[in-house]
Amino acid sequence: MSNSLESFFSNLKEINRLPIMFIGSGMAKRYTSNSFDWKGLLIKCISAYHDMPDRKYKWYIEKIKSEHNVENDSHMMYKLLGSYIQSDFNMEFYEGKFELEGIGDDQIPLKYFIKTTLENYSIKDEMKPELELLRRLKDKMLTVITTNYDTFLEDYVFTSHEKIIKQQIFTGSELGTLMKIHGCVTDPDSMILTQNDYENYYKKSKVLAAKVINMFAENPVLFFGYSITDENIRDFLHDVYSCLETNEELDHFEKRLVIVDYDPSKSEPVIGPHTIDFNGTRINMSKISISDFSQLYQQMIGLKTFTQLREIRRLKNLVYDIVHDYQGEKKRVINLMNDEEDGGDEVVVVIGRPSQAMELTGVTGVRSDQVFMDILYDDLASILPIEIFVERGLPQLLKGNSVIPVHKYLSRLPSEKDIILDKNVTEMRDKNPEDLLTKSMIRDFESYEEYRFDSLDEIYLSNVPKTKKLHFLLFWSIAALPEEIEEIREFLIRHYEELNANVNSRTVLRKLIIVLDIKENKESTLQG
Repeated sequence: MSNSLESFFSNLKEINRLPIMFIGSGMAKRYTSNSFDWKGLLIKCISAYHDMPDRKYKWYIEKIKSEHNVENDSHMMYKLLGSYIQSDFNMEFYEGKFELEGIGDDQIPLKYFIKTTLENYSIKDEMKPELELLRRLKDKMLTVITTNYDTFLEDYVFTSHEKIIKQQIFTGSELGTLMKIHGCVTDPDSMILTQNDYENYYKKSKVLAAKVINMFAENPVLFFGYSITDENIRDFLHDVYSCLETNEELDHFEKRLVIVDYDPSKSEPVIGPHTIDFNGTRINMSKISISDFSQLYQQMIGLKTFTQLREIRRLKNLVYDIVHDYQGEKKRVINLMNDEEDGGDEVVVVIGRPSQAMELTGVTGVRSDQVFMDILYDDLASILPIEIFVERGLPQLLKGNSVIPVHKYLSRLPSEKDIILDKNVTEMRDKNPEDLLTKSMIRDFESYEEYRFDSLDEIYLSNVPKTKKLHFLLFWSIAALPEEIEEIREFLIRHYEELNANVNSRTVLRKLIIVLDIKENKESTLQG
């Protein structure tokens, strides 16, 4: 391995700051079957309504050049291409020239098509060893910013980061987050594609630049999957640059910028200076030219993790507003950061042990959705007093024939504790995975046996109708062997956002999480 790469990351470690990653489409192209760059994605869209999409794409370019006098590779050209193609795509769809299965009346046809094109993908077999190294970086990156629409990063790499999309960026935390600044396929309308989309984005882009500039001032910034000339990098850097007031701030900023450039001709990493020059502005940075990213990831894995990224967000939850009326009958926990929610008669700020806050609120501040997420991400571990939660919280959540995971919490009770379990808790404790099946689900079991699926991903990527597919995921998980339990966990983490997006899939998602909880924790519960 190149000594220069080792030396570079040795210097990076001395900063004692976790890096920020800025990720473009090149990353998805490298590891997944989604091999689209911007041009390729637009041509794919044109192919839905034109027999010669490559030629039609060139026709759009010539039309835009003649009508708007813009250059071929300019950012304006791509924005106008998005506008022209969306207009023609939507008109052809509404005229009945082609169909889009499952589209809703209120959805934009082109963006729905892009969603269906990008949401189902597979990992390249030859890239899996390198991808495993990349996945080990999930707790090394403070914040990840991407212009990609697809869900590869949250599905496979930064599974512990909180995903925030476009407008959410301006209210969410930067710590341990995946910022999808150009939208996401899980919310097709959020995707930035046309000139109008970009204009609306630009109105807020300077707010984004100001929001992350403090992070850029203190933390290294690594650009992956972008061309050196990519307009997304240039525009973003220009916005940040415009916020800097002194040469000292600029110098400090430039020293922390690194762009990783894929170069198949480089058998060993090469590190050197690089300058981006646009509109009279010159920004200097370091460039790593490399063909085998494994060498780079090995060095990045060595960066010190100061704390789990989810723990960083938990620190904010150690301070609560507890809002209640004078009789103490209406109580709820509010994150102190969300000061717009400060309604109520009295506000009491509690600073102390988490159990004290939980006791004051009667543990009613924990919602069922938080419990389901906790099974996957262990979100509540540092703030949840187990004994109080089992005695008071679980019975409250299980009222009204609800079902939630209980075995994780029962298994963590101190053995010497003499706790009388609520009837609803014991009933949930005694359920088996098969008890979660409804009659409609059972009716699909016979057809499930005909398929003989080998994995959850195989089911998820199959052409089985959606409702049956959801049932099949549950059947496979219920029958899973002990050595397959980790596959259930990884699958649910990768696809949590998608499955949680609508009522039908959310119901099955919750049953899958309960199955996982039973398989992981029921034996230790019984032993306890």
